[in-house]
Amino acid sequence: MEQDKKFIQKCIELSENSIQNGGAPFGALIVKEGKIIADSINNAQNKISDHAEILVLDKAHKQLGTSNLSSCILYSNCEPCPMCSFMIREYKIKKVVFALPSLFMGGYSKWKILQDNELSYFDKFFGKPPEVVSGILESDAKKVFDKFPLLAGVFGSKVKNKI
Repeated sequence: MEQDKKFIQKCIELSENSIQNGGAPFGALIVKEGKIIADSINNAQNKISDHAEILVLDKAHKQLGTSNLSSCILYSNCEPCPMCSFMIREYKIKKVVFALPSLFMGGYSKWKILQDNELSYFDKFFGKPPEVVSGILESDAKKVFDKFPLLAGVFGSKVKNKI
């Protein structure tokens, strides 16, 4: 739990940096054996598919030289969207930890991609459902989103009971 808090705090810092750089408040990490392998912020203002989670998966793939990241944990300040969730499953991430649930776009709470056992039938392409931990430092992560008016009210405790 302390390790999860430490890495979510780093994601929150990344999301703050993303806002300062003109982006949306998203930050993600890939961790292997307690060490950060890759980090990223959202870059969707330049390319719509450049979500922090997708960028960090790509960086980890390059760093480790493999698409099988089954020994890695993905941390994010916000619940991954469906697009990112499919990529998480394709890279076979073993655990996903996030702070804020997503009311409309959650790949875990709304669209169930991170929970879908049927995807595992295509084991050449998708890993088994990762362990998911949510709500770590949620109130701290929400403070950053409150600074970004376009997303105010879209993320946070409104969906906590659904997870």
